[in-house]
Amino acid sequence: PPPLEGPGGSGNGYSQLLLLPTTGALNLDSESRVSAFSHDSEHAKPGYYAVTLDDYAIDVELTATGRGAVHRYHYPAGEAHVVLDLGHSQGLSVLGELSIDGSTLSGKAIYNVHPVAALMTQGDGKTAISTLYFTIDFSEEPTSFGTFTDAQQLLSYEGQSEVSAPSSGGWIDFDFDAPTIVEARVGISHISVAQAKLNLEAEIGTQTFDEVAAAADAAWNSALNRVQIEASEGEKTRFYTALYHSFFQPADYTETGGAFVVGTSGEMVTFADAGHRFYTDDWCMWDTYRTSHPWRTLIEPETVSDISSSMVLQYQEGGWLPKCTWSATGYSRVMTGNPAVTIIADAVVKGLDDFDTELAWQAVDHAGTADIDWLPDYYCGYVNLGTPPDYISLGYVPRECDPDQSVTMTLEYAQADFAAARMAEALGRTDDAARYDARADNWQNHWNPEHNFMQARSRNGDWVEPFDPSNNDIGNNFVEGDSWIYSFFVPHDVPGLIEHMGGNEAMVERLDAFFDEGHFDVTNQPSYHIPWLYVAAGRPELTQERVLNEVVSAFDEGPTGLPGNDDAGSTSVWGLLGMLGLYPISPGDPTWTLSTPRFNRAILHLHPGYYDGGSFEIVAIGDPSTQPYIASATLDGEPLTRAVLLHSQIVAGGTLEFTLSDTPTDWGR
Repeated sequence: PPPLEGPGGSGNGYSQLLLLPTTGALNLDSESRVSAFSHDSEHAKPGYYAVTLDDYAIDVELTATGRGAVHRYHYPAGEAHVVLDLGHSQGLSVLGELSIDGSTLSGKAIYNVHPVAALMTQGDGKTAISTLYFTIDFSEEPTSFGTFTDAQQLLSYEGQSEVSAPSSGGWIDFDFDAPTIVEARVGISHISVAQAKLNLEAEIGTQTFDEVAAAADAAWNSALNRVQIEASEGEKTRFYTALYHSFFQPADYTETGGAFVVGTSGEMVTFADAGHRFYTDDWCMWDTYRTSHPWRTLIEPETVSDISSSMVLQYQEGGWLPKCTWSATGYSRVMTGNPAVTIIADAVVKGLDDFDTELAWQAVDHAGTADIDWLPDYYCGYVNLGTPPDYISLGYVPRECDPDQSVTMTLEYAQADFAAARMAEALGRTDDAARYDARADNWQNHWNPEHNFMQARSRNGDWVEPFDPSNNDIGNNFVEGDSWIYSFFVPHDVPGLIEHMGGNEAMVERLDAFFDEGHFDVTNQPSYHIPWLYVAAGRPELTQERVLNEVVSAFDEGPTGLPGNDDAGSTSVWGLLGMLGLYPISPGDPTWTLSTPRFNRAILHLHPGYYDGGSFEIVAIGDPSTQPYIASATLDGEPLTRAVLLHSQIVAGGTLEFTLSDTPTDWGR
C-alpha cells in the first residue's frame, strides 16, 4: 500500500511491501540499493506511473486496481533481480513472513503504523498494528532466490525459501540473454493470503497490463467527469488535480465478496459481509470534516451513508467513534475534537441517511457525554476519545487538561455539539437537540471581552495570563494556530461571534487586520472558513476578493503548486471549492456560502440514484481574472439576492448565473 495521501505526521503510516527491480550484482542493503531517477523520465496519470531507474537501466511501469497491481519491468540483458522488502514502512516493522515457491512470493507483514499513537495508549500492545497479506506472481521463473533478515545487520540466506522475522524480506534472480519484460502481479489483503489471491484473481485475472491500465484510466475519467469546467489548460490542471485528490480518502477497504476487517476492538475482526462498503484511512477527520466530507455529499453521495456506517461499526467494535480512521488496531488519537459527530450529522441533515441512524445517535451521544476513564491531565486532548469531563461540568476545557490545545478543544466540541443538535432535530429528538444547542454556546466561555479574543482559562475560572493573541508556541492552548486564528472559529454561530466582536463593522475591521497582517494560513484547516465570513458581516464583495486572491496565489500547476500539506485532500478541496465559489462554513448546517467562481462555466453532474436534479451549472458572465466581483445573480432565471444557497437547492439541479464586475458592488448584502 502507498503512503497516505498528504497527511500531517507523514513520518508514520503505511508505504509497505516494497518491490525493487535491480541489475548487476545483488545488493540488499537498504541504504545503497536505491536508484537515481530523473523527473524527465516520469510519466504519470491516474492509474498509471512510469519511470526509469537510472542506476539499473530499468524502465518501470505500474498500474493498479483497488486491491491489486501489475508491475512491468523492462530489463536489459544480463544479471537481474527483484528485492521484496517487508520491513520497509513509514511505521515500524513488527514481523515479516515470506514464502518463495517458484515464481510466486506470498506471505504477510505486520507493522506498527504509528508508534507515537501506540505510546499514548500506555503501550497496551493493541494500538496501531496493521497486518498486510500478499501474493505476487512473476511472469518469469527465477534462476535462484533467497531471504534476508535484520535491517541493521543484514543477514542473507541464499537458497532459503522461507523467512519469519522483523525487517525481513527476500529476492529472486534472473539471467537474461536479451532485453526482457517481467511482469509482477500483486494481490493484497488485510484478511489472509487466500483472500489476497482471491482479490488478485477477481480484479486482475488474465487481463494484460494495458487492459488493467485502461480500466483504471476509464474509472478515473468517469469520476473526474462528475465536474466539467470551461477554463484554460492551466486552470484545468489545478482544478482536476484537486478533484483527483478529493477522491483518495477515506478509502474503500472492502475486499472481494464484501469482506473487510475492523480493528477498533484492539484485534482485527473479519466481517464476511456487513451489507455495506467499509471506508477507513481518513487520516485525520479534524482536517477533512471541514471540506472533503461536505464536498462528498455533492459529488460522491453514494459513499456517504457507507462512510457513516463504517464509523458506527467502529463504535460498535471499540466503544468509541474514531477521531482519525486507519487500517490498524485500536484508535489513532491524533488531533482533537469529535469530527466524526459532525460528519455523521452532516450526512443526516442532508438526507444521506441510509444507515442505522438510531445506533448512530447512540454513538454520537456517547462521544458527547463520556470519555476514557484514565484521561490524564496535560495531554488529555491527545489521548481522549470522547469529551473530557471538564468540558461537560465547566462548559470549557481548562488549561490543566491540555495546555497544548485547551481552547481549541472547547471550540471544536462546541461546533460538534451544534452538529449533534441538528442531527437530533432531524431525528425528532427535540430534548436532545435543546441540550446540545445549549452546549454549542460554550465557545463564549473562552471569549475574554477585555482583549476581544479567545483566551485560555484555568479550572478555577481565571484567565491564563500573560496573553498574546499572536503566540504560536507549543503550549499556547491552541492547536496549530493562535488566538488570532481561533477567535474566528465559531463557524456554527457566526452572528453570535459578530455580536461579541462588536457588530458588522468591527467584524470587518478585525477580518481585514487578520488578512492584512498576515495571520491567514491557507495551509492549515482552522483558517479555511475565515475568508468566507465577510458574507455574514454584510460585505460579500470582500469574500469574493479574498477567496480569489488566495486561490490564485496558493495553487498552480507546478511542482510547488499545492500550498503546504494536503492533509488527506482537505487542502485540495478547499482550493476546488474556492474555484467553484462554494463553501460549507458550518458542516451540519446544510448551507453553502457563495463567492465568485474562477471559471466561466462549471457543471456538477449529480448522482441520479441520490438526486433528481440532473446537473447543477455555475455560469459566470465576464472575466473572473479581471472581474472578481459579483454584480448580480440568478438561480434558474430568478433573481438571487443573498450569497447563500441551501444544499437542497443545489441538488435540485438548475443554473446559478453570475454577472461579474471589475469593481465591488452591493450584491449579496
